[in-house]
Amino acid sequence: MPQSLSKVIVHIIFSTKNREPWLVSNVRPRVHAYVATICRDLGAELVRVGGVADHVHMVTTLPRTVTQAQLIEQIKKTSSKWIKGGRCRALLRLAPLTGRGLR
Repeated sequence: MPQSLSKVIVHIIFSTKNREPWLVSNVRPRVHAYVATICRDLGAELVRVGGVADHVHMVTTLPRTVTQAQLIEQIKKTSSKWIKGGRCRALLRLAPLTGRGLR
């Protein structure tokens, strides 16, 4: 029986709006944990998540069922909704870095 295997690893960077330092150290772990949950729900394997006060880095696998654009869109949309919904009041929304290509 033929099968097709693939493992695409994606490095995604989101910055805070206007690169403001809103990801303070007491909020960062909650944001990282929530991003990990989003990736798991999409079928992606989160390899690593981290960052500093003004941006978040994620290294994750790309599930075969979604495109890169869909993966990034879902992570951005879901995390922004969570943050704006008051669960992380110290933050506003995450904005994808401009000028970066998907690799």
